[in-house]
Amino acid sequence: MNQLMGIDFKKLASIDANKLVDSMGSLNCTIEMRCGVHDTYKIYWICIASSTEDLQRIAIALLACAIGTQHQTYLPISTESLTENESRRCNTKPSSSFGKGIRITAARPSIDQPKSFTYTPKRKLKRYPWYPWSLTCDAQTELPVFTLAGVPGETDCPRLWDGRRDLREPYIACIGGHPKALIRLARLLLDYSDTSIPSDIDIVLEPDGGLRGAGPLSYVARFERVDPCRCPACVGDSS
Repeated sequence: MNQLMGIDFKKLASIDANKLVDSMGSLNCTIEMRCGVHDTYKIYWICIASSTEDLQRIAIALLACAIGTQHQTYLPISTESLTENESRRCNTKPSSSFGKGIRITAARPSIDQPKSFTYTPKRKLKRYPWYPWSLTCDAQTELPVFTLAGVPGETDCPRLWDGRRDLREPYIACIGGHPKALIRLARLLLDYSDTSIPSDIDIVLEPDGGLRGAGPLSYVARFERVDPCRCPACVGDSS
């Protein structure tokens, strides 16, 4: 699959990532930061709950930054967010705060820059999709990094290294890393958004302390696919 949502992946190398994102519009997803049961001030998780289509949008933005002409872009979240019931399905621990968008940044190496993208779907996805490969890979270059940053003009702290900021303030989720790491994450999200591929209810990328699916100085990242509600009230069935 080299084309998705009307976008030809083979032409991404000549496309401005920011213009591409502008053409896709805002995301309809929920980004939730969660803290531990005994530590209400330290963030442990970044949970991104989104529909199939918006997971594909995130994947396309990752690819655009990895092999495109821009190294950074921002995906805003639509005001028409997921319903509160859907967005809180991923909340098995005390909730903290909700993010206001996703910023994607690709490091620009001088050599070994990917020039193209090809996609072959996997047959099945596990909850920890990169294990056990993630335990022996080069985490500095082969794994993405998930962090948080303050929203420009709304928060004073530009980056959150220790997780001890006021969780009530608005944040944006940041995904960064080597272009190959972003491409690997894009492939994963494309697989996860394909409902014909069997998968667990969510996928989890842990840092060095766990199964190491995320780079050093990175939070645990959890993705959850939120399918449209099929109840009579949502689909308009009055019977």
